[in-house]
Amino acid sequence: FWQAFGAVLKEGLHMEPEHQGRIAPLLRYHSSQGEGWSSLQDYVGRMAEGQDAIYYILGESQAAAAGSPHLEALRKKGFEVLYMTDPIDEWAVEALGEYEGKKLVSAMQADLDLGEGEEDKAKKEEASVELKPLMDRIQAVLGEAIGEVRLSSRLTDSPACLVVPEGGQHAYLERLLRSHDPSTSRTKRILELNGGHPLIRNLARMVELHPDSPRLVDWIELLHDQVLLTEGSPVIDPNRLAKRVTVLMEEASEAELGVAPAAEVEAGA
Repeated sequence: FWQAFGAVLKEGLHMEPEHQGRIAPLLRYHSSQGEGWSSLQDYVGRMAEGQDAIYYILGESQAAAAGSPHLEALRKKGFEVLYMTDPIDEWAVEALGEYEGKKLVSAMQADLDLGEGEEDKAKKEEASVELKPLMDRIQAVLGEAIGEVRLSSRLTDSPACLVVPEGGQHAYLERLLRSHDPSTSRTKRILELNGGHPLIRNLARMVELHPDSPRLVDWIELLHDQVLLTEGSPVIDPNRLAKRVTVLMEEASEAELGVAPAAEVEAGA
C-alpha cells in the first residue's frame, strides 16, 4: 500500500497541513538502521542517547543515499538516518518540520549541528587557520561554481563534500526542477573539506611549496568533479575529467611497476 500510495500521502503534508497529525504516523522510509520500512515512531523509539533530532538525507535512490559522505559523522555517533528518494520528500519534510517534538534535520544542510565539544571546536579553529591558504586557493580556482569553502565536522573518511546553504535547494531536487525548466536557478553549494584527510593535507602542502603549479589547479578541479559525482550532479566537462583520471591511472600504474613516467621517457628521448 505504501509503495503504491505513499508519495500521494506525503503530498498531503505539503498541500493540506491541517491533516499533518493524521498523515505523519503513516509515513514510511527506509533507513540506515536496516532493511524494511520504518515509521517516524519507530525512529524516535530507536534514537541514540544524546540525539535530539530526526536525521534524513535526500537522494535519487536508496543506494545513493546510503553511500553519501554526508552520513559519516552521523554513523560514527550511532545516529540513524532516513533515506528519502521521492521528489515530493523535500517539500513534505519542510512542511512537517518535526515529529513528537523532534525536529527533522537534513544531513546535507550547511548548518548541521553535531554537538561538537570545546576540544573539537578548538581543533577545527586551529585547522582553519592552517588550511586557510588552501581554502583561498580553492575558492579562487572554482570561483562561481561554489558559494564558499570551509572545514567540515560531518566528514570522517571522505576528503570533501558539497552542502546546502540556508534557503538553498538540495542537488537532487534542483536536478528534477531543471529537467522540467532549464531556467531554474542553481544553488551555489558550500564545499566542505575534511581537514584531517591525507589528500587535503597534501594539497595544502602543494599550496605552500608550489602555489603556481598548474597541477594544483588540476587537483582542485578534480576534487570538485569528485564531489559533484558523489552528490549525483553532472560534472561541467566530462571529457576533461576522463583525461585527468587517465593521467592519474598512468602515473599510478607506472609507480606500481617502478618505471619512469612516459612523459619523462619522451623528454629524455
